[in-house]
Amino acid sequence: MTDASWTLIDITVRDEESEIVSDFLWSHGVVAIEEIDQERGMLCLRSSVGEQPQEFLALLQDAFPHVASAIVQVDKSVSETWRQFAQPTWVDDDLVIVPQWLSVPEASRVLLIEPLDTFGLGNHPTTVLALRLSMRHIHKQSEVFDLGSGSGILAIATAKYLHCTALAFDIAHGAQKALHLNAELNDVTQVSWSEGYPQHTVDAVLANILAPVLIEHATRILSTVRNGGVVILSGMRLDQVDNVVKHFPDCEQLETMELDGWVAVALRKGEI
Repeated sequence: MTDASWTLIDITVRDEESEIVSDFLWSHGVVAIEEIDQERGMLCLRSSVGEQPQEFLALLQDAFPHVASAIVQVDKSVSETWRQFAQPTWVDDDLVIVPQWLSVPEASRVLLIEPLDTFGLGNHPTTVLALRLSMRHIHKQSEVFDLGSGSGILAIATAKYLHCTALAFDIAHGAQKALHLNAELNDVTQVSWSEGYPQHTVDAVLANILAPVLIEHATRILSTVRNGGVVILSGMRLDQVDNVVKHFPDCEQLETMELDGWVAVALRKGEI
């Protein structure tokens, strides 16, 4: 990548599968997706996936082996136009996520966000749902672990408005930089980067990741939260919820929320 261009990926899909592939991209925290019409019912989905596009393409091929993809270089002046169309995201009546280059609307609780060129604006349903459940079910001054932190907005929200101490981790390249930048934008100091899972139990775990990864990490997530602690799972489609939740036995289901076909669940780990 040169200073004048971004490294993006092009994914060619059939029209009927564009939604599910787009959901995959959104779930991995992309900022924007450009749809480019192709011939014979095909569509090209173009997006930025950070500084390690080969790693992302490997994940994409595992999920969609038949899909064609390529890495492309695009002039920065073109690829940054999405910022002109960014909007604040209202999580509820008094909590709003605002891209840091926009004017801040009147609200009692404001979260500023800078996605860099890798992460989303906090407007994907999985993030909104996880944030809503966090504000409702995580106790003030808890210690929280944000797994799959992306921009860090969930960890930062709990620190800023619930006065929590938050740890965050994501395998995505650039996540640590995004976390520190967004914490600074929000004047939050009690947020730290964790190199993987913490070595001690915490009061709550936020896991905004895809359903198969939630299942894969279920045992580790449960061992990280203390007995009686809260687990918030997001990143599931409606038809995936039951299969995911059954991998979290001995947990009380506190609340389930749905938005645009995506679901998040708040659980309380039982006393064992």
